[in-house]
Amino acid sequence: MKGARGVAALVVGGVLMAGLVGCTSSAKEPPGLTASPTVSATPTPEPTDDTAAEEAAILDVYYRYWDAIVAADGGNPDPALFAGIATGAHVEELIARARQYQEWGVAMEGEPSFSNVTVAIDGEVATVWACVDSSAWVMPGAETGNFDLVNPGGSRLERIEGAWIVTDSAKPPGDFTC
Repeated sequence: MKGARGVAALVVGGVLMAGLVGCTSSAKEPPGLTASPTVSATPTPEPTDDTAAEEAAILDVYYRYWDAIVAADGGNPDPALFAGIATGAHVEELIARARQYQEWGVAMEGEPSFSNVTVAIDGEVATVWACVDSSAWVMPGAETGNFDLVNPGGSRLERIEGAWIVTDSAKPPGDFTC
């Protein structure tokens, strides 16, 4: 039983570390920089109905993408989970991880929650950043160790043939905090 717990702890650590990609930096600020806020003289424009509809479509894909990740890590490593919502090497990596979990006889339970969800649209490319809380998305019997369970994460989406598709992960901006 101790061996299974050790494997489970390593798996959870790997999942949590995967969520940390690009979340921390060891770079130090050069001396003389101040952290004073900047004020824009130009007010931020109110979102239009078109922008709101685009954001809603992007967020719909983003949440369905996470539903597919949760289902895969919960014991269903079927690539069809990502059909029409995500593509690329990162999907292959997610499926490979889910298959490995299945081979080991382990599965995640529950699901993450999200806060501070932010959408940026630049033409045919969009990015979603969010604080991902993994505290309710666990592997039974595994200990979380010293990992933060709420981490910033991001996804890059592209409009492909008229539909928004997750194409990669995205590093949140340096000022994005959870």
